[in-house]
Amino acid sequence: MPEYAGISCPGMDYYIENFEEMKLLGRFAAGFSLVSFILTSCTSGSTDMKNLKEQIKGDKSMSLVYDMAHRIISSGLNAGDGYGEVWIRDFNTFITAAMDVMPADQIKKSLNTFFMFQGRTGDIVDGYIGIDKADLDNPSGYKYRLSEYAPDYAAHKNTVETDQEASLVQAVYQYVEKSGDYAYLDETVAGKTVRERLEWALRYLLNEKYSAEYGLLIGATTADWGDVQPEHEWGVEIDENTHYSIDIYDNAMFVLAIDDFLAMTDDKASREHWQQVCDG
Repeated sequence: MPEYAGISCPGMDYYIENFEEMKLLGRFAAGFSLVSFILTSCTSGSTDMKNLKEQIKGDKSMSLVYDMAHRIISSGLNAGDGYGEVWIRDFNTFITAAMDVMPADQIKKSLNTFFMFQGRTGDIVDGYIGIDKADLDNPSGYKYRLSEYAPDYAAHKNTVETDQEASLVQAVYQYVEKSGDYAYLDETVAGKTVRERLEWALRYLLNEKYSAEYGLLIGATTADWGDVQPEHEWGVEIDENTHYSIDIYDNAMFVLAIDDFLAMTDDKASREHWQQVCDG
């Protein structure tokens, strides 16, 4: 039975072992249920947890959830009818399910598109959209960036967030782990290998989003899905009114991303560096 921050918690163990199934329930439902599930399981006996595990594993509705998820994802990688973009946060959530219904080349193309828009300091965009659908001339909307490597798309980055880079690292890890296509890490995208771009993204977080005072990542205080701040009508850009904060989610995502990256590199110096960062 593992311990998390000194707390013996078999519920967390089950969640980690069955993350593939749990995450398909949806970001809101899974997030709310996970909090309740962990709080309950950390105070329950092992017998209760064993019974709960059997109930979940025997729940026939899980097959229905899988079928519904696969049908929805097979229609495209964008985040639903209301959004034309492919978002890295969402893609990271359902990439393994997408691999069940889409060819590997399509999955890799989407991952590569995010790399093609990687910023000069290593940052990763939130999402990309067909350039014909992007409102490029709206001064009150997204500040789109264009790329010579992906001329058919426009991309944007919500600077109030701190999870885009970690999301892409995790998504790539899930792809190579499920497909076995570890050679993808050595493929070149816009002049750098995938592995180099992943490490560059992690270094961006240390260089631009790290608080030496607290030893943690920072970001704006946000609402909604964690991607807008209340100080501005549009709310996606850090500005002079931003209230900075340190949140559990962004830092947990960073640790998970480092752990995934360590599984994707054999470089000794790189491994030592990121292990030290992860250990604090």
